[in-house]
Amino acid sequence: MHTSHSESPTKVLLTLVLGLAEFARGALVVALLADYVTGPLAAPLTVVGWALAAHYLLDTIFRGPSGWVVDRVGPARVLTLGLAIEVVAFVGLMNARAVFWVVFWVGFLGIGTATHWPAVVTGTNRLSRAGSRASAMSIVFAAWLAGSGLGPLVINFLMAGRDRVAFLVLVAVDVTAWILTLAIRNDRLIPTHIVHHPVGQWVSTLWPFRYILPGMFLQNLTLGLLLPILEPYVNRVLRLSHVEFAELLIFAGALTVLLLWPMGRITDRYGQRVPLIGGFFVAGLTLVMLAFTRHFYALVLLGGILGFSYAMILPSWNAFLGKLVPRSIEGWHWGMFMTIEGLGMAVGPIVGTRLFELAVWMPFLFSAAVLLMMGTFYWAFPFDAYWRVK
Repeated sequence: MHTSHSESPTKVLLTLVLGLAEFARGALVVALLADYVTGPLAAPLTVVGWALAAHYLLDTIFRGPSGWVVDRVGPARVLTLGLAIEVVAFVGLMNARAVFWVVFWVGFLGIGTATHWPAVVTGTNRLSRAGSRASAMSIVFAAWLAGSGLGPLVINFLMAGRDRVAFLVLVAVDVTAWILTLAIRNDRLIPTHIVHHPVGQWVSTLWPFRYILPGMFLQNLTLGLLLPILEPYVNRVLRLSHVEFAELLIFAGALTVLLLWPMGRITDRYGQRVPLIGGFFVAGLTLVMLAFTRHFYALVLLGGILGFSYAMILPSWNAFLGKLVPRSIEGWHWGMFMTIEGLGMAVGPIVGTRLFELAVWMPFLFSAAVLLMMGTFYWAFPFDAYWRVK
């Protein structure tokens, strides 16, 4: 069945809400948090690691329940509740003056952000044609990357003694996203066949995915490793200004966003195997070079190549998972997949900050090794046989 024109505005609203919400989160975790903690609060960088660990841990724990609720009340209302929580968290964080409250409010923010992906991915799948899943997911990821990339970019221009202004901008962005969730209306997003299983049966539905669950953890571990060390790495090691850091983010992020939709189309037409495996290898090798590169323009080039690799991975990976998800409980499955992924994001910041303290290049090489291992694994993975067994 083809997607009707009436469903396009709904998909636009879903992706716009995701983009705005990720704008606020990306601005906080990539740029503002480290600057706020080590600057006005005069606390050590490890506080950032623990705060992000708390954030991604709660984000992880609540993704499965968020998906379960999506299957019962629909994506829109789950997003409304999640964004209300995020607004409260940002207001609390901007008024925090002790380390405990920083960790608490950044963690509390994770409860709200846990609603993003189960709601948006489930809603997008329900509104998309079966043969265009990778293309649809590429647009979702473009919104995510655009928001995540613009957030640190804008906040970099608002920092340096203006942290309260930066926090107020993030609060305003999340309030705007919350208002937009109230306008999401589509009958296909309203659950009609609610599946009721005992808890044991819900957990058992994950058994067919046992071979790929570890990879979900490891892939996101690589991202979690790098998040808390980007700002100090750029400032202390590369000695780039906020503007130069912003230029790096703009180029890598814009290239990724521009390539996502074409790569999604290619994946829909030719399959997931080549983009997925190639993306892992390109990303891993690029991170190795990034660890030892100091020239600004070389960094820009490598940032663009890294963006290209993720444009290969993201649509193909989610199309791969999309083939496995039964529509009757897709919110639950997406939530649990993202729970496993979120565990990697929760562990990553602690490991990343520790490795950075040992040697500034270690987080990059560790992440590169994981990505190259994933590429090797999927190169040997029997895709066709797995579909038949599944």
